[in-house]
Amino acid sequence: MIKIKLAKRSDCTGCMACVDSCSRSAISSIVEKDGHRYPIINYDLCVRCGVCMKKCPELSHFNYVEDIKALPYLSWAKDDKIRLRGASGGIFGAIATYVLAQNGFVCGCTMDGMYAKHIIINNVSQLPDIQGSKYIHSDMSGIYRELKIVLKTGRWVLYCGTRCQVAGLLSFLCKIPENLITIDLVCNGVPSVNLLKYYEDYKTIKSFRDKEEGWKHGYKLTFVDKQGNLIVGDKDADIQENGFLQGMTNRSSCYDCHYAYPHTKADMTIMDYWGEKDYPEEHFKGISCVILNTSKGKEIAERSNVVLIESKWEKCLPYNPRIGVGYKPFCRHTIERMIMPYAFQHFSKETIKKIYVRKINSFNPVWLGVKIVRLMHYKLILNYQRFQIRKLIKRLK
Repeated sequence: MIKIKLAKRSDCTGCMACVDSCSRSAISSIVEKDGHRYPIINYDLCVRCGVCMKKCPELSHFNYVEDIKALPYLSWAKDDKIRLRGASGGIFGAIATYVLAQNGFVCGCTMDGMYAKHIIINNVSQLPDIQGSKYIHSDMSGIYRELKIVLKTGRWVLYCGTRCQVAGLLSFLCKIPENLITIDLVCNGVPSVNLLKYYEDYKTIKSFRDKEEGWKHGYKLTFVDKQGNLIVGDKDADIQENGFLQGMTNRSSCYDCHYAYPHTKADMTIMDYWGEKDYPEEHFKGISCVILNTSKGKEIAERSNVVLIESKWEKCLPYNPRIGVGYKPFCRHTIERMIMPYAFQHFSKETIKKIYVRKINSFNPVWLGVKIVRLMHYKLILNYQRFQIRKLIKRLK
């Protein structure tokens, strides 16, 4: 009899491929005290078949890396409405519009109250719901099974998610169908949903970023209150957004991401093109960096209504290290990360801000000491990333 054991908490990405792979519904998921979702097994229902372990990208050592020489592109959607709805250049929206025009399906992340989840759409009127970044973990439970069903129709199916989520889908499917198009997002890690506990008076989050002040200055939440009114949050005092940017509540696996490679099995990779200097006139509306990993991805991108301008690794990598550097030294075992389950239950809002949002304005020697240690840690991470990026650029040339 096979001994069933899921991925360790420190390695589990929460892709939920194990949940959807279980034909006995013996695996479900729960949000633990650290504010992250993990799978759990009901051993009374489990028949010890081992399928969940085979489908888990971590346990099966799923190879997500492609040995290719694709170059990065500077890109944006030609349709300004689509572009402005997107977090950066609106590339996902433009690709999705093309797929929907071919009578295809699109799967992306939407907000349901304060809960993020992936849904499948087949009408362009639904597209705004899944456009824009959501800086919170999306529950994937059930979506792989739904995708498997719509893939059997033979119509185009576009799936967009973080790199670990795309790896989860491809591992679940085993064989990549010809009608599946995958886009993976370069992310900086998934923050704890505990950061959202301070917004329970609101109905939902309309957007995590907007472009009223331009692409580079859009990190602020827009809420919908229970009366249906839009409330724009203060970006400088916002716990969730600043907590995301600081990355101190991230899922443990995000500090040693196993999917941070320039070339992956996704058809295309998209991200913000931070550090772009050649087209300043385009910055306000947003610019994306796109890597076309497959001939299918290149063909779909060229058919879509987007601008594609060939770029160079030495231009994009220094400002976007997460493309190829997944490890952040000593982040998993900081005191802040270890006490997080307790802190969000027992500490005041102001203390949470000081610990996880870095709003330390106190002259108390203890807090000043914390600030100095954090600055040293930040510089350590920065120097490590710069060293790794220099090596990566040499290898990619």
